[in-house]
Amino acid sequence: MEGKGTSEVTAPLSWSNWKAALGGSVAPYVIEMRLYSDARFVGEKRNLGPYSFLNTVPATRHGSSDELKPSIVLRTEWHIANDVSVPLDTNDSHYHGGTPFDEVAALVALLLDVRVVAGPVDREFGLDDDPLGRPRAHDASHQPMLPALRKPPQIPRLNRTCHLNDLGNLGTYPMLPAAAATALVKAARLYQNALWIADTSPETSWLLLVAAVETAANHWDGDVRTDVERLRFSFEPMVRYLEERGAEEHVPEIAKYLSGVIGATSKFTTFMVEFSPKEPPSRPTWEKLDFEPRKLKNAFRAIYQFRSRALHAGIPFPMPMCDPPRSSSNGIHVEKPMGIATGTLNASWRAEDTPMLLHMFAYLTQGALMNWWSSMTSEIADVS
Repeated sequence: MEGKGTSEVTAPLSWSNWKAALGGSVAPYVIEMRLYSDARFVGEKRNLGPYSFLNTVPATRHGSSDELKPSIVLRTEWHIANDVSVPLDTNDSHYHGGTPFDEVAALVALLLDVRVVAGPVDREFGLDDDPLGRPRAHDASHQPMLPALRKPPQIPRLNRTCHLNDLGNLGTYPMLPAAAATALVKAARLYQNALWIADTSPETSWLLLVAAVETAANHWDGDVRTDVERLRFSFEPMVRYLEERGAEEHVPEIAKYLSGVIGATSKFTTFMVEFSPKEPPSRPTWEKLDFEPRKLKNAFRAIYQFRSRALHAGIPFPMPMCDPPRSSSNGIHVEKPMGIATGTLNASWRAEDTPMLLHMFAYLTQGALMNWWSSMTSEIADVS
């Protein structure tokens, strides 16, 4: 089921399959596979286009509901004819390294804000005249694994109970243009992977969350701003310093030289400022993130600088930003590192230089991606 439906793939296969279903194509195959999660689910969501999400009501070996388990069966009506031909030209702008089922699982993870990954295919229907289908174990050895947790969780909310009926917003997925659907799936895959490794590799989880935002921002940003506008947004104190000293004529030249740097920083920061969700309904009594727009913008700029240092200088995200969150006096987890400074392994960080914890940036990333997704479908609805 991983073949291409056309000679040139320019959109996610899960999106193309849905579009084919909307076009009245007959589904010659039905595939069932497990989706694994450590969250708990209630309800079901059937016939969401060609996809149904069936609740397995799983039990766990050790009686803990927080263990990884096959919580959902994804039933897929496959409408695309299998094409195993390989074009001779390189064409990978849509590539994200996963199957169509990985795409659906990633969108579920983004929509519900929980860990969800696709497991092996269990049964296929339509391969012969057997109405009960054929059991399959081609990928039985590729079952996902979630490493044992030896510290408090990085993102405590992931182990909550979710309702599968909340997947209704997935119905807007086929409304998106192909390029937008591709950007959404790639961002969702990065977000999904960030959640999966958050407890075992928080430094890498930070990078994946930033990459998820960058993927969406690259699609969203129409490149309508000038280099000077980008410089002013990213380095406003420097521009103001030059203008106050009568050197504003040098600003365009500086912006031109720094265009490669300020372009990426500005896209990331502007996207987060534009689409970040409101503050959470429940806040800790201390160590709260300041949601004032200018403070948030500075925090996002600092996070992007940490990303660049990690990728280009081998300096991981600061340890205080990778610590599991502690609970404040009202039982709500703090949103940024505690204390006035932190030191370890001959390194130290001031509290004001470490703006937030991983769970808080994951909250902001998920909210921003969802608001961006909603904005795209709203624009389509307004046009139609």
